[in-house]
Amino acid sequence: MPTVKKPTTKRKAGAKAASATRKTATRKASPRRASAVAPGRRVSKKDREFGKRGQRPPSRLSVLADRVRSGEVMRWPVLAVTGVLVAAALVYGAFLGGHVAAAGAATSQQIHQLIAAIGFRVDDVTVRGRGQTTTNDVLHALQVAHGDSIFAFDTDEARIRLERLDWVMSAQVTRLLPHTVHIELVEQKPFAIWQLKKRLVAVVDQNGRQITDKNIEQYGYLPLIMGHGAPRRSADFIKMVQKFPELAPRVRAYRRVADRRWDLRLENGVTVLLPETNVEAALVELVGADMQHRLLSRDVTAIDLRLPDRFTVRLAPDAAARRDASNPLSEKEARKEWESET
Repeated sequence: MPTVKKPTTKRKAGAKAASATRKTATRKASPRRASAVAPGRRVSKKDREFGKRGQRPPSRLSVLADRVRSGEVMRWPVLAVTGVLVAAALVYGAFLGGHVAAAGAATSQQIHQLIAAIGFRVDDVTVRGRGQTTTNDVLHALQVAHGDSIFAFDTDEARIRLERLDWVMSAQVTRLLPHTVHIELVEQKPFAIWQLKKRLVAVVDQNGRQITDKNIEQYGYLPLIMGHGAPRRSADFIKMVQKFPELAPRVRAYRRVADRRWDLRLENGVTVLLPETNVEAALVELVGADMQHRLLSRDVTAIDLRLPDRFTVRLAPDAAARRDASNPLSEKEARKEWESET
């Protein structure tokens, strides 16, 4: 059966013709613009154009300035910011010049004067625990005067100054309103006097810490320790000697030798040389010999206990001369006889 083509209507034919006419007119109205740059090359920054006149656009700051001058933007925010910056600069300069600190000190002084005037002033200072520390030292460290505002001083700073005093171990400063400052002191306990190279150095506590080097002579009732290393090692040794009541009251000084061992200086001038080890056993032997032969009361200058199996006695010069005159034996034999007796 033959194919029958539908006839094209006049409306469709007219639409196609109109579309073709519009395309032709568009091509003719916008011809391609010829480029001044050779193909394959980029446009340089200098060849770029900005705006119609070929100039760069104005910056934001210049635009803002133009708007302020023209009145489009109100001027008071800008003036406010400027004023704040000027004020900050003035305050910074005042701080650097010390004017603010001076003004603050003057204001603080006036406030404290007002506080003192209404009754909150220092009328009394009480101290508890003071023994060796003087009242003048306490008041000088406190740095407060009668009639001052009770809030005019720093209690922590006052405590630090008090603890720097010779005898003070710890301190506590308290305000008792409205007019009293109370101080609690804990003083160090003196243990001995330290002598080094025939010079009194300081009063020390039982841990060997130096307490003071002033008016040492008034503490003559304390034990006298001598030599390097004596302060930090004397406490245990003196306690050991005090276990022997027959010996301890007769000791005048405790001498540390080469920081290794001890010597005892008795009140009658006798020196007892003790060993480095087994010191307590040597003291037992010394006390026993004294009870039996009254060794410590004889004319001797030294008793050497450093050897474990014997001890040596050194006679005083007068006693040795008398012994030689009365004894027909030779000096060597007399010494042997003396040592055998003791």
